[in-house]
This record gives sequence, C-alpha cells and structure tokens, in this order.
Amino acid sequence: MPIYNDVFGGANIYPSEISYSSVALSTNIVLSWPTETSTSVNLATRIMDVTASSAGLFITLPDASKTGTGNTILFNNQGAQTFVVRDAANVQVVSIPAGTVWQVYLTNNSTVAGTWETLQFGSTTSTANASALAGTGIVAVGALLSQSVPITAFNSNYTSALADRAKMFNWTGAGGTLTLPDPTVVSNNWFIYLRNSGTGAIVADAPGVTTIDGATSLSFQPGESAIIACDGVNFYTIGFGKSAVFAFDYTVIAVGGTGNYTLTGTELNRVSYRFTGVLTGNRNIIVPATVQQYWVDNQTTGAYTFTVKTSAGTGVTLASGSRTIMYSDGTDVLRADTFSASFPIAVNQGGTGATTAGAALINLGGTSVGIGVFTAADGAAAYAALGALPAGVVNGGTF
Repeated sequence: MPIYNDVFGGANIYPSEISYSSVALSTNIVLSWPTETSTSVNLATRIMDVTASSAGLFITLPDASKTGTGNTILFNNQGAQTFVVRDAANVQVVSIPAGTVWQVYLTNNSTVAGTWETLQFGSTTSTANASALAGTGIVAVGALLSQSVPITAFNSNYTSALADRAKMFNWTGAGGTLTLPDPTVVSNNWFIYLRNSGTGAIVADAPGVTTIDGATSLSFQPGESAIIACDGVNFYTIGFGKSAVFAFDYTVIAVGGTGNYTLTGTELNRVSYRFTGVLTGNRNIIVPATVQQYWVDNQTTGAYTFTVKTSAGTGVTLASGSRTIMYSDGTDVLRADTFSASFPIAVNQGGTGATTAGAALINLGGTSVGIGVFTAADGAAAYAALGALPAGVVNGGTF
C-alpha cells in the first residue's frame, strides 16, 4: 500500500484510512492501528462511538511507538455507563462519562505508552478530568483521584530528585547509598518511602550541610523502613522501623568539663555509650525522663564524680574506668543489677580494696609481723620475722 508524506507535519498519510467505528463495549478491549492489521475488529479509528454495557470497562490504546505524533481518536460515549481509556502501559488517560465526547491525541511516541493529551468536545461547563489532574503520588481511578506509591527496586547507589516525590525505593543490594536531594530544590513537603529488603545497610545521605534526623546520614539495616520527608531545610523520618536484630547501638561522646552535660540530637536514644574527656569538676550526664536503657562506659579522667541522671533525679555514679548497665524508669536512672561494685573491689564486697599484694595484705588487716611471716621465703625467714629462733638453735648453731 503506498504511503504519502505530509510535508507540513512530517506524519504519514495513509490512502485508505479508517475513519469511523461503532463499538458495543461488553468486555475490556485493546485497540490496534489499522496499518498493523486488516482483520482486527478492535481498530483505532478516527471517530469511535462507544456504548458500554456495564461500568468499569476499559479501552486500551495501541502501541504509541508504532504511529506518529498528532494521531487522534475521538471517543463518543453513547451509552449510560462510564468507560476508561488507558495507554498501552495500562495507565489511565481519560475517564469518559455517559453522553460526553473526548478527543485524545498523541504528543510523544518515544515509548510504548506514549504521551496522550485529552480535550472534551461540546462542554458548556468547564470540568476537570481526573486523568489530567493526576501528578506524583496521585493516580486517576475512573473519575476519582487516589493515592499512588510507585515502587522502584534498586541495588546500586542512587541520587533522588524532585520527580521522585511519593515514590517508594526498595533496596535489594548488599550495601549502598541513597543520596537525598537539595532541600531548596524539592522544597517543603517533598517525601519518599525507603525500605531495606537487601542483605546490607542502605545509607540515606543528606547533601551538603543538611541533616536527616539531626545527623549527616542515617543507616537503614535490613528490614528497616521509613518515610523521609523534607521541610525545605532538612530531612526527617516518619515511622523509622528499627529491626530487632540490629537494635543495639553504640556511640562515643566527649564530655570533658564540669557541671551538667545534657544529651541532645543524635546523642539521644542510643544504647551503648562511652564517655571520654578530662573532668574539671563533678560531671552530671543528663538524660531524658523517658524509659530507656543505658550501657555506660566511663572513660573520663579526673578526680571528680561522674553521674548519669535525669534532670530531677539523683542517678547513678560510676567510677572512672568502670562500666555498668543502667536504665531510666521515666523518673530517674537506676542500676539494672541489684549489686554492683567498682574496682578495686572493696573488702566488704569480697575484695581486697587494693591493686598490689602488699596493699591488699594491709587492707585485710595484716601487721608488719604477720605480713613478714606470710611472705617469708623459708622457715628461717619466718622465724626472723617473728623475732625468735627455732627450737634447738643457739646462736645460730644446733644443740
């Protein structure tokens, strides 16, 4: 069949174009271009009178990549039921109510789905079509707008952008980074979903000087997920689901100085804490009055007390170089065990209260004589410590 070129628009003109068809729509159908087949009964003609026998039926447009831009189809709903026109990727293009006439025309044919625009004919009152209003996070379902969460699986580093609003990113790799966009570009109320379904951590990295939950990055272990939202300045998580397997956490905080040191920001809600620094006075580590456990390692130096407490509580004092498990009951910080000892262990706790053998003997009540006897290398030395000669010895000789 000969094909002619339209010198003004560049589209092909077919000498035997099918201009009209009447469709009794009783089941979902997929249209074909007339140039593809001569036997199909579901041809995409220029004008289509459609009568749907029931609600919820679809007409799917042909492969957009197999025709030129500017191709148009006019749908005239002559029935009493609304039907929906979808593209070749099954995404709604337009919902056509009873008694209305809509034209769809192709503006981009680079993909199978293509880009279709819609125009209502004969409308005396301006009405918005749901398909035209749908944007990121929104999908048209019939004449209604509904929420949409498109899921994208990824296993390599990715930088999110403005167009990713409302998408869910499902990590499937061994370990990687999801870089968040510039907050000044995506602005307030931008958000995405992130879930780690992989075998290693996926790190949500805030760009530049921005933060996520007060930190420069946030690690998602396998099984963890959250909504990440932007306020136009920084990022925050909603419903960050911590996996029980990876719930243990550790941080090091330098608290040198004196007086109260209040935990804030990313210092809060950790599990294991190591405190370092030189104390210049008695130091209180102030934790929130919320239920939480604290594994504390006091590696500060200085001859001052180190206490972990709530602002209104008395807390637990821990010696330098010591470790213990504490918990907050929402009012004060308490030891998790009923018996604790600092090192060296005191005599009344079953220890010696000393770090050397000599000091231990003294602490245990030893006298100079007793210690001399206890540490004597032989019998003669023991007698010497007692200040007496063994029986049968006179002036160093036997008798």
